Amino acid sequence: MDSLFKDIYKNHYTELCCFARRFLQSDEDAEEIVQEVIYRLWENKLQIDKIQSLRAYLYRAVHNKCLNVLNKLARENQFKDKAWVELKKLELSKPDAIHETELMEKYNQALELLPQRCKQVFELSRNEGKKNREIAEMLDISIKAVEANISRALQSLRIALKEYLTIELLLFFYFISNLNIGQLFSYLS
Repeated sequence: MDSLFKDIYKNHYTELCCFARRFLQSDEDAEEIVQEVIYRLWENKLQIDKIQSLRAYLYRAVHNKCLNVLNKLARENQFKDKAWVELKKLELSKPDAIHETELMEKYNQALELLPQRCKQVFELSRNEGKKNREIAEMLDISIKAVEANISRALQSLRIALKEYLTIELLLFFYFISNLNIGQLFSYLS
């Protein structure tokens, strides 16, 4: 069975990545989707006998996964646009910047209290815009460790800044954590 997956990888990986790149603008995202499709197929390898045309199945799975990613990005961008307008309205209606300065001071203090590795991973992700895979390679840790450190940092920041939890701060966390809309509003409860 493992030789089948080596053959799938050898014979289809490159062409599936090219196919995914037609939908997505990033080589890295395209490769990630193809890897995920092949991995999911491997996870359900007992079902592989039911697939009539493996090539057609792989193309359809990559196509569907790309559409899911594009739909998610469209929803996030739509929300970000609306959130940005609301944030600007809040900024214009705000009488002074003292609250903002205080918030940034608390944020920086909370950031300094994070464990060194957690802070380093968070800053690489949020300040430098590095992807989880890049951070994992740079620091020689797993992607799961990167995700765990980012989650730990966000949780610590939310706790440290809970007295400031307003729509403005929720929008701030949305932009730094790339949460989906459902996750964002779950923090309201």
